[in-house]
Amino acid sequence: MLRVVIDPGHGGNDPGAVCGDLREADLTLALALETARALGGYGAVVYLTREDDRDVPLAARVALANERAADLYLSIHCNAAQNPHARGFESYVHPAARPCTHAFRSAVHAAAASYLAQYGVPDRGRLRADFYVLRRTACPAVLLECLFITNAADAALLRDPCVRAGLAYTLARAVARATGLAD
Repeated sequence: MLRVVIDPGHGGNDPGAVCGDLREADLTLALALETARALGGYGAVVYLTREDDRDVPLAARVALANERAADLYLSIHCNAAQNPHARGFESYVHPAARPCTHAFRSAVHAAAASYLAQYGVPDRGRLRADFYVLRRTACPAVLLECLFITNAADAALLRDPCVRAGLAYTLARAVARATGLAD
């Protein structure tokens, strides 16, 4: 049985990026909950690092994945920039990621980028970073930056529950397809 940890970034005293009435912690939680529900429909066992607005240290997020012997770890974030014109979607893996991590990321990235392209969202690429959750998680781990909270067009998409639900379903389906749970 496929075990997936979904990590909604930030939470509690750490709201993440904030722009106007939008808080990254709230948006990532909404996306993670929807993704978890959809992925559960494919028969995966899904663990969330948080299910409400609370502080969860990075070490605890990683420990959940490692203790549950997760097959995959997906960290969901929203981006921010000083430049209000910056927008788009990007994904990250650790620089020393194994081929199976790259395959997982490729499936999720391609699906999300394709879904978001219908709204004119640019694909900012498949990147590498030494983020703690990517470095310390034993299973394949991918971090997504889903749109820029500081860009008016991206923020409008993040506010739309239908767009968020569509993105969550797309992420779940990509994971299910990448792991053989769905055709």
